[in-house]
Amino acid sequence: MKITEPLRFNYEFARVYKRGIYVSGRYLVMHVFQRTARTSRGRVPVPQGVNRIGVTGSRKIKGAVKRNRAKRLLRESYRLMEPEIQSGYDVILMMKDLEQFPEFLQVQKEMKSLFKRAGLLNAGDTK
Repeated sequence: MKITEPLRFNYEFARVYKRGIYVSGRYLVMHVFQRTARTSRGRVPVPQGVNRIGVTGSRKIKGAVKRNRAKRLLRESYRLMEPEIQSGYDVILMMKDLEQFPEFLQVQKEMKSLFKRAGLLNAGDTK
């Protein structure tokens, strides 16, 4: 069973945005940063077998209900894909602002495509 922890602090998000890569699709954007094993300034290192995820809701998506629905779709899609994803990464997922809100299956299919393009799917899971 894989463990996923949340990204909590602003500096963690900033590091992913600044030093990571991003992959964009029709419905969502994914930023990825591979963590290293070294520690900095005495902070407790995150184990390499753990992924950390941050889900952001852009204020461009008007209305808290739509923004929270977008975040729920992203979290659930990630949860279902979690066993297929390599560990040791910080990932930020963000839904794009669209007039037509995507269905769950569309989000799930695109998320799998983005993880594949970023090279984060395990070798046996590239269906």
